[in-house]
Amino acid sequence: MWSEIENRIDYLRKEIIRHNDSYYDKNNPEISDSEYDNLVKELEQLEKEYPIFVSLSSPTQKVSGVVSSSFESVKHSVPMLSLDNTYSYEEAARWYERIKKNLNENNLEFIVEPKIDGVNTSLTYVNGILIVGSTRGNGVNGENITENIKTIEDIPYKLKVTPPPIFFELRGEVYINKLDFKDLNDEILGIGGQGFANPRNAASGSLRQKNPQITAARKLRFFAHSFGKIRGEQFKRQSDFLRYCKECGFRLQDDFKLCHSLKEIVSFMDIMLNKRDLLCYEVDGLVIKIDALELQEKLGNTSKSPRWAIAYKFPAKQTTTMLNKILVQVGRTGIITPSAILEPVVLAGVNISHATLHNFEEIKRLNVNEGDIVLVERAGDVIPKIVKVVKKGKEVLFKPPHNCPSCNSEIVNESEEVAYRCINPDCPAQFRRHLIHFVSRNAMNIQGFGKVAIDQLLKRKKIQILADIYYLTYNDFISLNLFKDKKTNNLLEAIVASKKRSLSKLLFALGIRHIGKKNSEIIAKKFKDMNALFEASVEDFTKIPEIGNVLALFLKNFFENSATRHVVNTLIAAGVNMTEPEAYKIGRQFEDKVCVLTGELETYTREQASEIIMSLGGRITSFVSKKTDYVLAGANAGSKLEKAKELDLKIIYEEEFKKLIMASEM
Repeated sequence: MWSEIENRIDYLRKEIIRHNDSYYDKNNPEISDSEYDNLVKELEQLEKEYPIFVSLSSPTQKVSGVVSSSFESVKHSVPMLSLDNTYSYEEAARWYERIKKNLNENNLEFIVEPKIDGVNTSLTYVNGILIVGSTRGNGVNGENITENIKTIEDIPYKLKVTPPPIFFELRGEVYINKLDFKDLNDEILGIGGQGFANPRNAASGSLRQKNPQITAARKLRFFAHSFGKIRGEQFKRQSDFLRYCKECGFRLQDDFKLCHSLKEIVSFMDIMLNKRDLLCYEVDGLVIKIDALELQEKLGNTSKSPRWAIAYKFPAKQTTTMLNKILVQVGRTGIITPSAILEPVVLAGVNISHATLHNFEEIKRLNVNEGDIVLVERAGDVIPKIVKVVKKGKEVLFKPPHNCPSCNSEIVNESEEVAYRCINPDCPAQFRRHLIHFVSRNAMNIQGFGKVAIDQLLKRKKIQILADIYYLTYNDFISLNLFKDKKTNNLLEAIVASKKRSLSKLLFALGIRHIGKKNSEIIAKKFKDMNALFEASVEDFTKIPEIGNVLALFLKNFFENSATRHVVNTLIAAGVNMTEPEAYKIGRQFEDKVCVLTGELETYTREQASEIIMSLGGRITSFVSKKTDYVLAGANAGSKLEKAKELDLKIIYEEEFKKLIMASEM
């Protein structure tokens, strides 16, 4: 019996450590939070019942997380502890009653805040200036990610309060909004990369980039929620601290509540449970804290968690169902991607019939096959994913196909990308995906040209090369399903208008591997016309700061390919523009200038302002540095504005920006 218990404890410890590594270091959790917590609870219970097996190295005795060797280690002024979790109102109620009993108090106040599903981060300010930003790491030491932290607009470089605190280490959550997450994944998938599984993974992966410019482009955000140590300012309550954070220039969540009873806490739980999917960011629960800091100190902490706070985790958006079929699809760059066709099931109020499998390595890791009963998870607007196999239907492993499911050509395994790819340039499935991309909003922007119309035209062999789009007639469209006179004429006008799109739009539409929308704009601005691109060498491409050796080689190979030349020649014959519009020369306000946008403008969207600057010869970047010429600042500008002031850069506000534009039009 004793050996069985010891073996079980050893197994649980190893599993928890392995899952910690998957979650914190690899950003690729294999199980749900609730399943992880069940492992921890079982281990805690066994160690409690059999103290002879307790070890200081057990994961129950320390904060979860790791410190990567990729970044410098930073010691926190006060350990960053993790919260104990509860998954039911009953457990939350027992914690509440235990707190009342331990404090011998009846009139307690609690602050209840949404628990953002992001990355726990520490910020250290000295005399009001941001000195260090770090991850939680193992709770004692974190990773120094200061330069990446400075790219997040919600994090002020200089605190707005006067006088500033002498020393202030506060903690909060770095996250990414749902829509920004979708845009990020679309961009990554658009250049043949592998998207992030969920917003938390996207935030963590973006925050730990070696290149701060990549982090800056990821639209990360930040909410403050607690502090480690402060000198020069005193608080009596958690609610006072939150108000102080707002005065310092931090954004706060709208949904936090001061509660005076268990009834009020439970009522707020119900409100937020119903509201969670309406929020623009992922929330996986609520954090309940005693408001009075004096009482927090009185209760103290365990070795890994505060006694004065607890996390109530929302019910997991998970269910089990059968995996009926693994469908293999071909993307526009030839990557073969598996997806799961499920027995339809309702999950989080949505009927689910498919789930992502990412790639064939994922299938191997999950050991999943057709006929298996699987655990499926859905978070917010994220595509459902298979968490694990609950019951095997087939013992054999699903193997990648040897031939393309569309054209039957041999599939090549590109091991450096963990990708299987069809390299047949005439593959019908690739061409269909390429068409859909070509007409999309960020490419040639042919509004009204949807997938249904494309599929019908392909079936009727009306489109066999890209240029065929420009020879379609009224009769070709009017005979399609759901097409009437007005819709047909509007689409024909949109096709004609797309001929005038800029070279940058065309480059993105051509779907050059690993070249996204932003790099397409940079390349077009540098080379001006298509002929220059065909004549460019690898060295010519690497002269662009954003283009490294690998991308330069991709570009050179693309433009050397005879198939590319043929596609471009047919588009030229169809009347498609092959040049980038020259920037206005009158005034020369932004010519060859590097510009950064920050904050919210009243008159323009950020995209509109960026296009205006580029049309006047400027170049847009996301990261403020000594090489930045102008910073265009709007309302609620964050750390980029503070960084610009520190570097004594030229700062333009909206009124001055309008005057510059007007001068260019005179």
